[in-house]
Amino acid sequence: MHPVFLLAAAIGLLGIVLLLFAAWGRRVRGLGAGETVALDNVTLVSSKHRLVGRPDRVVKQGDALIPEEWKSARRVSHGHRLQLGTYFILIEAEYGLRPPHGVIVLGDGSRVTVANTEALRAEVLATAAKIRAQRRHLMSPVPVDQPKAKCGACGQRGNCTQAKA
Repeated sequence: MHPVFLLAAAIGLLGIVLLLFAAWGRRVRGLGAGETVALDNVTLVSSKHRLVGRPDRVVKQGDALIPEEWKSARRVSHGHRLQLGTYFILIEAEYGLRPPHGVIVLGDGSRVTVANTEALRAEVLATAAKIRAQRRHLMSPVPVDQPKAKCGACGQRGNCTQAKA
């Protein structure tokens, strides 16, 4: 057999091995099937809801767009669900399609599906409103009610508008 054919066969075999290794790696890391529409380089914005976010991956499955969020955690937290709920709102605003669900991929590669419900949507919007309300008060002075002696010894006395004489 000619050496060129042997080289071509070896390269072909290496290609097959690499494809199998890539498929195994996707499965171990919890990457789902479907065409990737966006990775974390796409920032989604909803002016109406005053939300901004960047999902780790948006996958097209049939006519649906499914956000995926990759977490190193072992369990899904409430905050993870709220984050995915935010992406539901953003995808709907950006693409005009409401995702039926999203996926949180945990550190061990397991995939947890989160349904896009009205209750989750309402909680996301209420939480965002609370955050905005708290931000309006960030620069408000913290009420201080300390004895005069403590004010005199305080290292922040020069910065405090409430220091007692």
